[in-house]
Amino acid sequence: MLRSLILLALPLLGPVSTDLKEVDASKLPGIPGPSTTRMTDPARGLDFKGIDARIRTQARHMGTIQPAVALPPGSLKVTDKVADAAGWKAYRVEVSAGGSIHMRLRGLHEGWFVIRTVNKWGNMEEGMLKNLIKTGNPEARYTNATNGARSIYFVVDTTELNIIGEEYTLEVTVS
Repeated sequence: MLRSLILLALPLLGPVSTDLKEVDASKLPGIPGPSTTRMTDPARGLDFKGIDARIRTQARHMGTIQPAVALPPGSLKVTDKVADAAGWKAYRVEVSAGGSIHMRLRGLHEGWFVIRTVNKWGNMEEGMLKNLIKTGNPEARYTNATNGARSIYFVVDTTELNIIGEEYTLEVTVS
């Protein structure tokens, strides 16, 4: 009986994300990232000390988040990895008027990541999901309530020091 109910309910769950176009982030064009003036380090306050903490702090004093890339339009599955000691990367997306976009990170150590949504000045604005409670599920959403298209950034950031090379996949869903 339970099996029959589950089989009947499966079509109601919607499409599975296996049909997403796969993109290698290392092949995407580099762009200027958002301003870092308002960005805080999620690893800050976790009692990190020593040379690794100083290297990370210095790597984050660039004025803008680098590396940064522009994502192609549509729903995607983006493969990437932590590129350097700064431990963050920005992904610019274009969101049409009234459109919505959701980004979810998948990886071996998901709890080591956070995702933020910001504008080019590094600020949050209306329509950006505020991830105030750290749940270990790195995801963010933006809903464009304006009458025109908007460029926004999803910033993937790490809560751990010195995890260069840590691989992850971003599931980007546009609606």
